[in-house]
Amino acid sequence: MELNGKRFTLTGILPTNEFQAKAAWQGAGIFSRPQNCGTVDVPGATAEPAKETLVRKRVISTLEADQALVGADVGTAMGIKEGDTLTLLDKPFAVTAVLPATGTVDDSRIFAHLHTVQQLAGKGPVLNAIEIVGCCNQISKGLVQKINTLLPEAKVVTITQIVDTQVKTNQMMARLSLLFLAIIVLVGGASIANYMYSNVFERRKEIGTLMALGAGSGVVLKMFLLKALLLGLAGGVAGYLLGTAIAVVFGPRIAGVIVLPMPSLALWALGVAVAISLVASYFPARQAARLDPATAHQEI
Repeated sequence: MELNGKRFTLTGILPTNEFQAKAAWQGAGIFSRPQNCGTVDVPGATAEPAKETLVRKRVISTLEADQALVGADVGTAMGIKEGDTLTLLDKPFAVTAVLPATGTVDDSRIFAHLHTVQQLAGKGPVLNAIEIVGCCNQISKGLVQKINTLLPEAKVVTITQIVDTQVKTNQMMARLSLLFLAIIVLVGGASIANYMYSNVFERRKEIGTLMALGAGSGVVLKMFLLKALLLGLAGGVAGYLLGTAIAVVFGPRIAGVIVLPMPSLALWALGVAVAISLVASYFPARQAARLDPATAHQEI
């Protein structure tokens, strides 16, 4: 529509929902981070927001039916300031805020309450456009197409460049995680194997005595593998608890991301730790099972 000879887009929003989901404006200190993207807000975990941010948050979340928000480009082009009155679709609106520049299409829009815009436009309770900005892989897996199928009358769009960047970042982090996991497996396996070989060498006389008393190779093998199993369980539990504590404490301080414990990873930690311990201990245990009781008591 036009106002004073200038064209702009009048957009209806649901204030509270828009406040939570408008990630494109969060850098301007107006909107919070998007929800359900791997992080959870925890009271007291981050610094208190500035007074200006709190004021803007209150303006957005309490937008009334006769109030409007003006994009940066519209405000500059028309000389609109906070507190001015605009007549849109024959209805006066009080400008509660001129939004800071975001570098998006929102700079050329005027925002009002969705229900008011629907009523003035005579469109009824329908949605014309849905903008999706996400930090998860669901968008690349066809989320936009699914919403288009559910709401064929609405135009569902996303910022492709942002989504592509996020997907590539996630893929890179996944590859780095696998690389670190491989390094940890190799180092951990080598350490356990070295420990078990040393343990077999130090206890060769006890092993020889046990075999001289009638214990077979299978008993000795099972004994060392049982020890490896216990070491793996203890290492998995300790590793999960220590890793979770480090992530929870240092995640917000170093990466600025709040991390919460994930109990589902405990089973993975136990499984990987036990597997590494058993595989690394198999050859030392087999060597112990093949010891000759006569030579095991010889002084070296």
